Amino acid sequence: MSTKNHYDVLGVAKKASQDEIKAAFRKLSLETHPDLNPDTDAEKFKAIAEANSVLSSPNERMKYDRQLLERSMWRKPGGGMYGGDNIRRPGARTHAGGMNMAMQTLSNPRYWAAGIVIFGSLAALMGTMTSKRPEVHLHGSPVIEAWLNPKTKQWEQPAPWDPVYRKLQPKLEMVPRHKVRRRNMER
Repeated sequence: MSTKNHYDVLGVAKKASQDEIKAAFRKLSLETHPDLNPDTDAEKFKAIAEANSVLSSPNERMKYDRQLLERSMWRKPGGGMYGGDNIRRPGARTHAGGMNMAMQTLSNPRYWAAGIVIFGSLAALMGTMTSKRPEVHLHGSPVIEAWLNPKTKQWEQPAPWDPVYRKLQPKLEMVPRHKVRRRNMER
C-alpha cells in the first residue's frame, strides 16, 4: 500500500511557493467539491483540503517536511519501534501529538549519539570556563574588585570618599578576597 504525501495530493513540488499551493488547491477543489460535482468522491476532496491545511501554514509545513525527511531516511514505513508512521495523511487519524513524536525521537539511536556528543561537549566546555564575576569564581578563593593603594602598598576596596582614591581614580582589578584590606577594621 503506497500512501501519497500532501505534495502528491495537490500535485505540486516540495519546493512549491505558497501561491503555487493556493492555486493547485483552488483548481483541485473546484474539480472535486461534492456540491459542484456530485459524481466525485468526497474522500478525495477531504484529502485535498487536509493537504492544503498543512501546506498553507508555514509552521505546519515545516513540521511535515521534517517528518517526511525522517520517515524517508531513518524510519521504517510501517510502524514498529522506530516506525511510528505519524505523518498526517489524508483520511488518517492524528496521533496523540507531541509526546508520541518525542518518544519516537528519543527511542531512535541516531539521536542518542548526537545527544552524547552535544552534552559531552557542553560539559567539557563548562569545566574549562571560569567567570570574572566574584560570586561565580570557580577556582581558589572568591575574588572582589580592589585597587592597589600606593601609600600603604595594600589592596583596598574602592571608596569614593577616600581623597587618595578620588585623586588617583585607579583601575580596579579582581583580587582574592583574603588579600584585600578591610576598611572598617582600621577605624
